[in-house]
Amino acid sequence: MTTPVWLCSLTVSPPFIIVIIIIIVCPGHRIISRVKHIKTMPRAEPVEYQFIHRRAGHVMVAFDKRLFVWGGYMELPHSESYTLMTPSKCLYHSAIDVFMYDPLLDTWTRRMSNGHIPLQLSGSCAAVHKQHMYLFGGWTSSTSDEYENSSNSLWRLHLPTLTWELLFPEGIPPFPCDKAACWVFKNRFYVFGGFGPSRELHTMSGIKVNFVRDSVFPSGWIDQLVYYDIENNKWVWPETRGPKPSPRAAHTADITGDKVYIFGGRFKETRMNDLHCLDLTSLRWSGNLTESAIQETPEGRSWHTFNFISENKAVIYGGFNTTQQVLKDIWVLDVTNGKWQQSPSEQAGPVLWHTSAVGFPGEVTFYGGIKNNLLDYSQPKDHAEDLLVLRFSPPSLQRLAIEAVCKHEVKLREQWHLLPHTLQHILEVRTCSDRIS
Repeated sequence: MTTPVWLCSLTVSPPFIIVIIIIIVCPGHRIISRVKHIKTMPRAEPVEYQFIHRRAGHVMVAFDKRLFVWGGYMELPHSESYTLMTPSKCLYHSAIDVFMYDPLLDTWTRRMSNGHIPLQLSGSCAAVHKQHMYLFGGWTSSTSDEYENSSNSLWRLHLPTLTWELLFPEGIPPFPCDKAACWVFKNRFYVFGGFGPSRELHTMSGIKVNFVRDSVFPSGWIDQLVYYDIENNKWVWPETRGPKPSPRAAHTADITGDKVYIFGGRFKETRMNDLHCLDLTSLRWSGNLTESAIQETPEGRSWHTFNFISENKAVIYGGFNTTQQVLKDIWVLDVTNGKWQQSPSEQAGPVLWHTSAVGFPGEVTFYGGIKNNLLDYSQPKDHAEDLLVLRFSPPSLQRLAIEAVCKHEVKLREQWHLLPHTLQHILEVRTCSDRIS
């Protein structure tokens, strides 16, 4: 039997693949946006698992071409308004569960982790080093544990086996806090900023750190920069040079090469749009790079995302501005010249306190968050339940072909048996009506 034309895009030589892909699925690759609509889990599952996509304050990391999601909370419906000083109506997600998203299969999988399970937390930060995800800090819904509400504990999750370990490093630990930013460089897990309770600074001899107390709560904003020395199991407070960023929380950070860039965040009543770079080799701060920008720049924000999609370009999406508006804009930063460019965002809705990760080069995935004002306590919170994928460069030809075949399932399914078993499995999973997508 003759192999169908669409099947050639998966099995024959590259010249044919390129031509077919362009005809079927590639009208152009400036920016490709895809919004994935969720399906709830089967009714046999517990209620919580029917709403795995209603999640904010969680963490998401990329590892082995999959995305791993942990923690956070879900806002619950309520008929009566509440205030800043009364308990919120929310449910923290199980700390045992880890949800994995496979972009190739377009499927979510729930797995139960093991080991020393962390507290149920929101506002933690996480980064990957080799086969481990390091998780720091956060806010716990429990008020009876020894960490009170803000945590400065450090956990490590072995991603292949989903085994947790609570670490007990030597040295002076960071301030307990949530909404800090973190990254990994060489064998160091860095933490910057955060919002949490004060500490006795006289017990931190020789460490330069600023803590600015909030006008309402005993907690405040911190400009702490501290790293966990993975090889020696020790917290280290490095001395830096240059103008250090102000204390802040709900900011973002991402690394490219030996430099980390930090953008925005909240300090007191201001949500900032300053951009700072720290050279991780010389430990010198750049100062505010936004001040020298010659073109339009993003407005100040917190609870946004910031990811490098290539060596020199990073993407910012969403957040919460000083006038308490939820943002939907997308900006691309070129760090070689400091220029910002706003990108089309027709399919991107307003969202804050979501997460993002780069699972494939040139492709960033956004997940979860809240679509309306998180600080407006008179109305229920509306969760963003879609998975948004922005592509700034074409994915592999295999992925494009698989997506095209699934799109034309009705016409092509009868010929799937001609494919290798591995590809048949991928197509069957992607088109299964019972999967969690």
